[in-house]
Amino acid sequence: MNEVDLLSSWDETIELLDAYETLLSSSQQETLKLYFRFNLSLSEIAEEKGISRAAAFDALKKGIAKLDYYESVLGLRRKSKIVREFVEMVENTSDLETIKKQTNQLKEAFDDGI
Repeated sequence: MNEVDLLSSWDETIELLDAYETLLSSSQQETLKLYFRFNLSLSEIAEEKGISRAAAFDALKKGIAKLDYYESVLGLRRKSKIVREFVEMVENTSDLETIKKQTNQLKEAFDDGI
């Protein structure tokens, strides 16, 4: 993973950070928040934490890898997206039968462990 990869998945990583931040170590939380929420550069993070730029980049990579792991195991981001899409469908549909059908499909998906 390089800096371009970090930027390309910016929004996804912020969503994962929102979902799993408390599962990270305090050091990983701080590093990821400085980079993704406060938009500090790797050099600025390194200076702030008293570490090298390479160490800051390594901490970012490891933190992101943990977020990805938690998502693969728990799937909170994926489930949240499905629920948001369901709510949007319900808000835009007046057909009760369609809503019932979609509700049953959503329930089955969650029961199957999506």
